[in-house]
Amino acid sequence: MIWHDADGFITSNLDLKDEITNYTNLGGTVYVGADSMLYNTSCSFASVIAMHDRNKKIAKYFYKKKKILGTKYSNLELKILEEVQLSIECANFVLSLCPSAQIEVHVDIGCNKRNLTSKFYNLIKGWLKGLGFEFKVKPDSWASSSIADWHTK
Repeated sequence: MIWHDADGFITSNLDLKDEITNYTNLGGTVYVGADSMLYNTSCSFASVIAMHDRNKKIAKYFYKKKKILGTKYSNLELKILEEVQLSIECANFVLSLCPSAQIEVHVDIGCNKRNLTSKFYNLIKGWLKGLGFEFKVKPDSWASSSIADWHTK
């Protein structure tokens, strides 16, 4: 998959490595997340690597997209689990470029019982914690619920 910067320009893995390494050397946390948009005959997924630190005035992100044909992802559980899997792949990709990176995985689910996705919270929590990742859910999962969401359209 090809990574793009916020302006849509293709970014090489070497440039991405430099950005992540420079950012983590300043003590920044790398935020990763994914979201999806279901269409009639396909599902569009977007994955994000974000670097944000208000104190250091840093706000950058990179994204990649993929479209999967079929209606398999009309099943909410499959769709959410695919988003989490894509986020884990992003986190592992970041670690392959910069093994010392501190990573926070953002998941586009809620933990409030009124949210349909809340029933997956414990499963996803165990999955991510078992892999050693810190994570956030709505309303604090901005990398997935804002940035990745924007790129699923």
